[in-house]
Amino acid sequence: MNEGRAPLAPRVEGVFPWSPFADSELDQSIPRRFETQVRADPDRLAITTSERSFTYGELNRAANRLARTIVATHGDEPAAVALLCNHDAGALVAMLAVLKAGKFYLVLDPAFPLDRLSYMLADSGAGVIVTDAANKPLASRLAREGLPSVNMNEVDDGVSSENLDVHSSPDALAMLLYTSGSTGKPKGVMHSHLNVLVEVRNLTNAWCVSSHDRWLLYTSLSFANSVRTIYCTLLNGGSVYPYDLKKRGFEALPHWLQSHRITILRTLPTTFRNFMATLPPRHVFADVRLLSIGGEPMYRTDVEAFNEHFSSACVIAHGLGPTECFMVCLNYVPHGTIIDAAKLDIGSPLRDKEVLLVDESGREVPAGEIGEIWVKSRYISLGYWGDAERTRGAFLPDPHDPAVRTYKTGDLAVRAANGCFTHVGRRDFQVKIRGYRIDVSEIEVAMRAVAGVKDAVVVGREDTAGEKRLVGYFVASGTPKVTAAHIRRSIAQVVPDYMLPAVMVGIAELPKTPNGKTDRLRLSAPTRERPALESAFVAPTTATQSELARILGDILGVDEVGIHDNFFELGGDSLGAARVLAQLRKKFNVNVPMKAMFESPTVAELAKALHVHAPDAPPLVRSVTREC
Repeated sequence: MNEGRAPLAPRVEGVFPWSPFADSELDQSIPRRFETQVRADPDRLAITTSERSFTYGELNRAANRLARTIVATHGDEPAAVALLCNHDAGALVAMLAVLKAGKFYLVLDPAFPLDRLSYMLADSGAGVIVTDAANKPLASRLAREGLPSVNMNEVDDGVSSENLDVHSSPDALAMLLYTSGSTGKPKGVMHSHLNVLVEVRNLTNAWCVSSHDRWLLYTSLSFANSVRTIYCTLLNGGSVYPYDLKKRGFEALPHWLQSHRITILRTLPTTFRNFMATLPPRHVFADVRLLSIGGEPMYRTDVEAFNEHFSSACVIAHGLGPTECFMVCLNYVPHGTIIDAAKLDIGSPLRDKEVLLVDESGREVPAGEIGEIWVKSRYISLGYWGDAERTRGAFLPDPHDPAVRTYKTGDLAVRAANGCFTHVGRRDFQVKIRGYRIDVSEIEVAMRAVAGVKDAVVVGREDTAGEKRLVGYFVASGTPKVTAAHIRRSIAQVVPDYMLPAVMVGIAELPKTPNGKTDRLRLSAPTRERPALESAFVAPTTATQSELARILGDILGVDEVGIHDNFFELGGDSLGAARVLAQLRKKFNVNVPMKAMFESPTVAELAKALHVHAPDAPPLVRSVTREC
């Protein structure tokens, strides 16, 4: 059914001169397009971090030296290379170097659990790890027997910095993006150079991206969100500004955005609304012209915050972009728009991406009815690395054109009469939390592997503020005795922090449907009661401790927080920690660094940290923290 097809997405006009990304430029590799930008203006700023900056010429020379180092020992044949680097300029040097060497990469986030990194490394078959000085010890722990590593900080300056004579086909594999998997293990999504270039073309032309644009890069380098930011910037001659949100929190972010005059801000709705909550009234980011925000629902209140804190020239771009397809749909909201609906539509399809809504039998549904989103295109993932069976199940061949395939997303939507789509949820047990697509069965496998856990189920639930969070339900076997805190600590060794349930609920048995399956709809919503921890509850004894306990409890959704209760064992995460620090700054006028939240995760320890970081605070703050 083709009636009601959505119109092409409108163009977001920029304030700088720009050149369209022509279709003829798709017939090349990512490095060749990048080298064109280098020749155009080698002295233009490419990357700025808190430590250093790279011009395009410097970035290209550094990538060439690293690429030649890789080729010298591992050849220029296509093969997987694992990247284990901090969230800074070095990681981008390594990405370009691997592609210049004719190989493809996967990013190992140092913040992920060791077991998960080990699995990704083994599954990819990577023959070498490229790392930096900070992560060299971790690289040594991960390396299989005989697996070499290259420390990019130790590359010989005498190695030639000229471009390599290695030419990858546009159809060659460029990267593996690992996402949550239903088998309990992450799966590698394969993307070619051409897929990335098509994504860059679509967004460049829709957003009028130019060499004058400055992009913020804060999302993990292992996910698709960062792919868009990195290559839309570097393949258009712009500047990218990596910011490690996990380490630095929201405290320095407003200054970072303003001092570097960021023009394009890509973020996730949950991160966005938590960041907005830390800002004083009428604080406006005048230079941001485009707020690209997706990965989960965006609500009316988010648009209201956008109208308050961004300039009249800024536009929201909100849509749907699965890892397997990159960006599929986009909806544009100009500044000042009043939204009547509770949440935003995901908009209309981008060029070369046909969106179908189908029922359970694969037949298209008419406008107004719910259907599963299927994406039909020449430019979607090549499939799942090393898993032909799963690839066949998710990607359907086109009987009329072997170059075209259809990806079954599992997302449900409704198409309006004008062709725009509204996302309504998931067909399966996958959920979106903070923009990450999570298969809850992977978490359930990890929970059931904990000694003392008989069975487990994980669901996504909205809290009282409307934020979706993971809730884990477990049935204890009785031997050994197990607590929610112990389960959380155990699975943290297997899954990354964004996959840790915010709440763990112990129940006598899992509810069942008449046919014996777990009835997830009958699982009771968690209460605000303090979960069972291994430490006894100790009430606050000072005004400072009481206020800190209140702040932590509000953010965690827990009525009582003891002074020795660990914030992270109560369900906190790095984003929640950033919110805590923002509240401390508002309440006590004290700037506590992000690392203090990880080093002092209890009320008692935070009270001491307030005292340490408040020597120059006003008298009222000093008198409060003196209680510590």
